Amino acid sequence: MSLPDTAAREAFLVIAILRRIPRTWISSTELERRLAEDGLVLNRRRLQRHLKDIASCELLDVECRSDSKPYQYRRSMPKSELPLETMTPSMSLLMRLAEERMKFQLPPAITSALTTWFDAAHQTLRENLDSRKAEWLKKVATVPSSLPMLPPKIRPGIFDKVSEALFRNALLSVKYKNVDNETFEKDVTPLGLVQQDVRLYLVCQFYGYDDIRHLALHRIEDAKVLDFEGIRPKNFSLDKYIASRHFNFSNGGKVKLVLEFTNPQTEKNLKETPLSRDQKITRTKNGGYHLEATVNDTPLIDGWLGQWSEIAGIQKVERIKIEEPEKK
Repeated sequence: MSLPDTAAREAFLVIAILRRIPRTWISSTELERRLAEDGLVLNRRRLQRHLKDIASCELLDVECRSDSKPYQYRRSMPKSELPLETMTPSMSLLMRLAEERMKFQLPPAITSALTTWFDAAHQTLRENLDSRKAEWLKKVATVPSSLPMLPPKIRPGIFDKVSEALFRNALLSVKYKNVDNETFEKDVTPLGLVQQDVRLYLVCQFYGYDDIRHLALHRIEDAKVLDFEGIRPKNFSLDKYIASRHFNFSNGGKVKLVLEFTNPQTEKNLKETPLSRDQKITRTKNGGYHLEATVNDTPLIDGWLGQWSEIAGIQKVERIKIEEPEKK
């Protein structure tokens, strides 16, 4: 039986609202803004009426926090998500591998946004315990190439505020404690979010300054999205900024790395995963290998050499500084 247009529209709005209620607290004002950005402009009272009905329905498991103004809402249980498409075993295995990988890379507050999908993957695998695909999960693993570290704790709500400011190109007011335990408050223009190992950094400009800063999210003690647009530098590109070696402790230059080593397995590995596009490996007269590659001049080279020197049988290491041409 087809629904009248008005009933169909109301049902669509309820679904649209439900899809935008996360597992972390969100205010009715923020929900109203997100709906409007997606072209769904609602009268505030109408939205509040729908939210009240949603929160009062036990089947939807949406909590309401009425001790704040405006009211805040969140989904409290995995089953509160709208029904997910049934996952195939292959899809479930992919989600499980992603879950295992991300739990060491990102703070729990961030990965919680995918909890429903992870739960669905677990359920599918439980329902297919007799299948060979389910058993395959026990036969794969991820191994870190360096000493594994747990991600630092990010205060609740900080990631959401940073993400919102980035999305809206809005100024962000932050209270920040630096590595020397000095606390300051600044208004910043968010330019990008970068993950380096287990840490997340906000690339930004302090209001009134032209230089670019990095703020570690776990050191942000408080944040507030302002109602003013941030002024991004003209032609700023996060990809180009990262490519300019701002996140690998580089001194800004490049070197030609020259190695001589003896292990044929290392030669095979380096051909499969080269150090650079211009890497060249040739055989030496004594049966070993000679490598030349242009790499960033960074202490990461020392870490790599320390890790592989004995295994590779490295006998010679040379760094030749490359002088960059002067810009006209």
